[in-house]
Amino acid sequence: MKAKLKIVFVLIAIALLGIIIFQTYWTVNAYQVNKEKFDNNVNTAMQKAMDDCKKDYFDSIRRVLVKRLSPPETTIKIDTMHDKDTANAVLFIRLSNKYTSTTFNTTIPRFNFYRRKSNHKASVPEILTEMSFYTPILMNDFTVLLGMYDIDGHLPQLMAYNKKHAGAPIDTMIKFNRSIPNSIYEYPPNYRLADSLKLSGYFHKELEKMHIFSAPFGLVLATKSMTSSKLNMHYSETGEYSYKYHGFKLFNIAGPEFFVHAVFRNPQYSVLKSMLTTLYLSIFLMLFTIFCFYYIIRTFIEQKKLADLKDDFINNMTHELKTPIATITVAIEGLQKFNALNDTEKTQRYLETSRNELTRLNDLVTKVLDIAAFESNEIELVKEKININDLINDVIASEKQKTTKTVNITFENKENIQFVYADKVHFRNVMVNLLDNAIKYTNGSVNIAITCYEENGYCLFSVKDNGIGIPAAHIRSIFDKFHRVPAGNVHTVKGTGLGLSYVKYIVEAHKGGITVKSEINKGSEFIVSIPLSDG
Repeated sequence: MKAKLKIVFVLIAIALLGIIIFQTYWTVNAYQVNKEKFDNNVNTAMQKAMDDCKKDYFDSIRRVLVKRLSPPETTIKIDTMHDKDTANAVLFIRLSNKYTSTTFNTTIPRFNFYRRKSNHKASVPEILTEMSFYTPILMNDFTVLLGMYDIDGHLPQLMAYNKKHAGAPIDTMIKFNRSIPNSIYEYPPNYRLADSLKLSGYFHKELEKMHIFSAPFGLVLATKSMTSSKLNMHYSETGEYSYKYHGFKLFNIAGPEFFVHAVFRNPQYSVLKSMLTTLYLSIFLMLFTIFCFYYIIRTFIEQKKLADLKDDFINNMTHELKTPIATITVAIEGLQKFNALNDTEKTQRYLETSRNELTRLNDLVTKVLDIAAFESNEIELVKEKININDLINDVIASEKQKTTKTVNITFENKENIQFVYADKVHFRNVMVNLLDNAIKYTNGSVNIAITCYEENGYCLFSVKDNGIGIPAAHIRSIFDKFHRVPAGNVHTVKGTGLGLSYVKYIVEAHKGGITVKSEINKGSEFIVSIPLSDG
């Protein structure tokens, strides 16, 4: 049995180790897959954030152009030249302000196409603005028209700048001069900070849409393209994107371009959070498997313990059965071989000895049969009205006669309870078992105190002795079948290990209970509770 148990231990340990290794391998691979998915998702989120910034950028251009192409700054005049083919009718559009003017022509169908594209009853400046996004010539005309207006309005400042930077091309001078406020040449104030805040806000929203939480990031902005770092399990970054969406500047002379990408220093927290359900299930599976293995091992140990207890029970029962048989055999031989039949006194003594041993043998067989009966739930209680004093005094007298020890048993019925409803035979056996154990497991003279009292509708019987006591480690097991407490230096005490198991079963069958208090070398106290009423 021990060899088989060791083999089971080794096999379970190998299986458990294999499961842990497999789960670890699977978790690492799952993390790598989710990390790749995270890297792809943050790139997608950055692209969408860029699209959001671009949309804002074009919306700001629309607002500025519509405002500046409207009176009083700009006057728009449209002339129509018809021909036989009305589908090719031409529109002559003249835009002018107090500094310059420009003319643009288009067809009526084309003009109406952009009118419908505006999705509302659009004004002429709104239609021309929408058209300029797809017609570079018209956008260039706007640059000239509005640029001249802005330059002429700030000519002294430009002349001073030109004098300081003699020889510089005029477009370069305009592009890098930031001293013309409220014009198409002015950089938005703190444009790099404003752009990074806008991009960061949109990027954060896109990450939330993809359910990427707890992933703090930082935006890296540079004036030239940078080489991306190599991604790993503890680092992630998006691709690098060109950013040139400053304010409303769509024109060639707009603000500078810079490159931006997002960096995640600790992406593993977000990746692990996305795997929480899977990780919890994996951990639960491992813990459940460990519990199953533990339960199997514990069952094997309990089975081994039960087998040992059964072996001990068989050895004890063999001894208990052989003793009365051997005694009866000796008595019969005495009667046959030593002419004891002619000696009345010897005959009576041998017969009395045989009778006592047969009674003891019958008690053993009855106890085993009772245990077998209650194991299969075959015991049927026959409750009746029992006189407590008569029952206890009868048990006391019987126990004193069965032992050669000096026994002092006292009984006190504190509240003078007269009757209790119980099965007389089985309840008497309960008290007999408790007194028998108290006598057997006491060295020297035996002092037993039986006390009867009422508590919460129950009749309680306390059996307190001055025996060797029960070790704390065995208190919870003494009512288990076949369990026997080591008796210290009392090696001659024999038993079946069934008595207290039988006691607990009978008491609980009466809807009562039993508890025990014990101290080593000071004695034990068993308290049995039985309902006073038959219900």
